[in-house]
Amino acid sequence: MRWHCWACFCRRTRSDDATLDDDENITLAQFFSIFKEPRLVPVYAVIIINMFLVGILVGFLPVYLHSIGYTAVQSGSILSVATASYLLVQPLAGHLADRFEIRTTVIAGLLLAALGIIVATFTSGIALIAGVITAGIGIGTVWTNSDTLVSVLARQRNLGASIGAAQSFKELGDMVGPLLVGALTQFFGVRAGFVSCGILALVLLVLLAKSRALRADTTASA
Repeated sequence: MRWHCWACFCRRTRSDDATLDDDENITLAQFFSIFKEPRLVPVYAVIIINMFLVGILVGFLPVYLHSIGYTAVQSGSILSVATASYLLVQPLAGHLADRFEIRTTVIAGLLLAALGIIVATFTSGIALIAGVITAGIGIGTVWTNSDTLVSVLARQRNLGASIGAAQSFKELGDMVGPLLVGALTQFFGVRAGFVSCGILALVLLVLLAKSRALRADTTASA
């Protein structure tokens, strides 16, 4: 009798271990499904566009400044100001995400980034610097809080994979953005690249604001 009970226990234990192993394994289809998770697709799109704007700010702003007569020292100084605003705003952006709805901070950041990029290409002097700072603040806010939004919206068992996917989309935007802006600049001028990406960000902002996927409760993961 004792042997029978022990055999049953062993079979049940092996069955439970197999179930756990099945739950922890991930199939190829499940892996790729992470990249098209309905609630995360709008956030991934924002991440890509934000990286386009990063590429403009870092890679093409000096080109634009040179085209309107700025010296190398002036261009470097303005780029440093843009980078400083981008870096310094990130802790504050994270704090705002803790206090307010994360989705709202991402939308606000994307709006600031798009408007700052567009305005900078039609101004000079103090107004241009203000536009660049605004763009840097917006880009830094989206950079930080989009990651936070992914971590909140992702399903708990796919959290690490979803954050990894978000980083992949960052690299995709970092790779494609300069090519796109470079092509637009080559054929239509540097201002066209700035304005086109700014408008694209504004269009995406409207879609993000209307997205039902992001209207779910963001206080806890599913």
